[in-house]
Amino acid sequence: MFSLTDHQVKICSFNPRAEKHGEDNVLAGDLKLEATCHSSVLDHFDKTWRKFLYRKPAPGEQTEIEFKAEDGLTQRRMPNLAPFKLDEDFPGYHVSIVSGLAIEETLLLNDVELSNFVFEALDGGSVQITFRASFRPDGRTSGKLCQLIQETVELTLTPPEREAEQKGMAA
Repeated sequence: MFSLTDHQVKICSFNPRAEKHGEDNVLAGDLKLEATCHSSVLDHFDKTWRKFLYRKPAPGEQTEIEFKAEDGLTQRRMPNLAPFKLDEDFPGYHVSIVSGLAIEETLLLNDVELSNFVFEALDGGSVQITFRASFRPDGRTSGKLCQLIQETVELTLTPPEREAEQKGMAA
């Protein structure tokens, strides 16, 4: 499953909204996040995507960005390919956000659903991933997230199965 640990991510937007739970309105929110990662992260979604999007450089071809890819897949196979979307939701994530701003604490979000993934192959063997994180924040967390819009933060995404493994080790 897709995961990130202390990865630099841009918070593109935060959209607070209300959800109906029976007759009650409950605060909910969506974060739009953007991360640039090594293309090997694509293996978390589908093992064939990386070989589809990237190739080894031809003799004499130079890469501007030097990623140390074990298999040498650093050149975009189809430079004119538009970003592509994944129509799948991933519920049950735990998210940790740390910023360098005045907010000196770690924001912890539980029961987060990741969705709306968009992948764009970049030169040098990296991929830009844009996705949405949907959750139910409290008012205090919403205010802090509003302060982080358009900022780069350190993000940790813990998938549901890894969270269960960590709890099992602690017991």
